[in-house]
Amino acid sequence: MFSIIFWVLTLLSLALFGSAAYLVVRALLKKFNRSQGIDMSAQEPWAAATAKGTALKNTTLLKALTIGILSILALIPLGIIMDMTSDRQTLYHSVVDEIGRSWGEQQTLSGPALVIPYSYFVLQEEVSNDGKTRHEVKRTYQDELVILPKKLTLDLDLKHDFRTRGIYQSLVYNAALQGQADFSLNRYDIPNLIAFDNKNARLVFGVSSNQAIDKVEKIEITGESTLLSGSLMSGTGLTTGGLEKGFNQKIQVSEASDFSVDFAMTLRGSQSISALPLGEQTLINIRADWPHPSFKGLLPAERDINAQGFTASWNISHLTRNYPQEFIKSNQSTLTEVSANAILFEPVTHYGKIDRSVKYGLLFIVLTFIMLFIFEIGQKTSLSTIQYVLVGSAMALFYLLLLSLSEHLAFLHAYLIAACIPVLSVSAYVGSATASIKRGALVGIMLVSLYAVLYSILQLEDYALLMGSGLLLVVLLILMFVTRHHPKNTAQ
Repeated sequence: MFSIIFWVLTLLSLALFGSAAYLVVRALLKKFNRSQGIDMSAQEPWAAATAKGTALKNTTLLKALTIGILSILALIPLGIIMDMTSDRQTLYHSVVDEIGRSWGEQQTLSGPALVIPYSYFVLQEEVSNDGKTRHEVKRTYQDELVILPKKLTLDLDLKHDFRTRGIYQSLVYNAALQGQADFSLNRYDIPNLIAFDNKNARLVFGVSSNQAIDKVEKIEITGESTLLSGSLMSGTGLTTGGLEKGFNQKIQVSEASDFSVDFAMTLRGSQSISALPLGEQTLINIRADWPHPSFKGLLPAERDINAQGFTASWNISHLTRNYPQEFIKSNQSTLTEVSANAILFEPVTHYGKIDRSVKYGLLFIVLTFIMLFIFEIGQKTSLSTIQYVLVGSAMALFYLLLLSLSEHLAFLHAYLIAACIPVLSVSAYVGSATASIKRGALVGIMLVSLYAVLYSILQLEDYALLMGSGLLLVVLLILMFVTRHHPKNTAQ
């Protein structure tokens, strides 16, 4: 808010100094013209023509100065509209985040990992009550061994959807996960080991947002291990980063055995989904019916993006990360340093397009003023300062209408309706002011071309700056061409 006040005061100060300079220059030019007019009455005819050219130059200078001052003042309504756009965009993102918390946030999937409890002893030296006798005491402690799979395959199929709240909508997805994990158990050498509790082992599945789990469809074991029926429970019992949230399945394992886990579940989420490569070799496949993905973390080895959606595949070795395949729970390891991440990316929301259009607002208002200035020169007519002010107001109103309409209509429809206001009003106003339908139609055609170019710039992401720069160059060349003989040097 303070920045807005600062810029408004700055612009008002510039406008004040500009107006003062304008008045001083106009007074001096009027005085000069009067003196020239008195002298010209006694001069040769070519001198009168020279005085007429000088007066025309002075009028052109005054009109250019007026356009410059009005262009600076146009920053005030554009700044207010930009702040309104920013506020509405902030509100939109807060609603999207709220919908995400209700539906399901950004999901990070990990596992499965095998957790086997075990007991071990520690010999501690204690001193007797008399302080003279020392003896060793054997104390027993409990911990857990976390074993990551040798090979892990994850297949994710995402279906996008939209959830609305009021006038806002949020992009969400439903995910179907199918996977397979292969485990190979060894005889683990743990210092002072007493025994493994193989009957109370568990498989843990990491899910960053438990409330978004719809259904665990299957967990099946193939090999020398047995699932304990009815033992699917919430939570993982771990504090390891990446596995601290989720659910677990009780399992009974055999020492030095191999087994595979086939699992499937459905869950919800929003914005993005990630998978942690916990296997020595991890294969991750993500498919979605959304055509605008963005990838973070490890980039996919293969990907295919088309209008119907995208597919991406990762083949990740355990050498890309710094944690081992087996570790002790109490070591507080973290597994989130490497991930495969796919974002359901919305290229440009309507607020983003409006923000970009307002940034071009001053450019297009100035171009409209220049276009009217060229129109005056080419058509040998004259528009007053108040008419320029009203034209600039209609141009600024376009952005406010675009902001309000785009919250209820598709951006193209909102743009067309909003653009009709300045195109029709300005062309009709100029036609009425000059008493010429032809001149009003000519201004209308110029404005239609200008707004068509603006829409093209908004649709381009990578080439918007290049196209805007090219537009400036074209306008400059046109202006130079139109004014190349104005005013003519009648003295020669």
